[in-house]
Amino acid sequence: MPANTVDLNAAITALTAQVAQTETVEASAVAAFQGFAQQIQKAVEAALTADNAADQASIDAANAAIKQVTDRFVASAAALGAAIPANTTPTV
Repeated sequence: MPANTVDLNAAITALTAQVAQTETVEASAVAAFQGFAQQIQKAVEAALTADNAADQASIDAANAAIKQVTDRFVASAAALGAAIPANTTPTV
């Protein structure tokens, strides 16, 4: 097999592997973001249905629930942001 075909096949193999890795990371990120959106919606609905009177205690409970989920989101986003470059092998 001529050298240029070997090089081309190697480049195609490397590109295919990188695309697969990128798709896996992107799919994980999409799943995480969708999960967070569902958690936030659930927390808001729970806070609103817990007390329709909306007194200060229920407002504080809603704010606490939202903060808790938001803090989880921020921590997870930071971890994802660090993991992507840390686990992405640059191609040469």
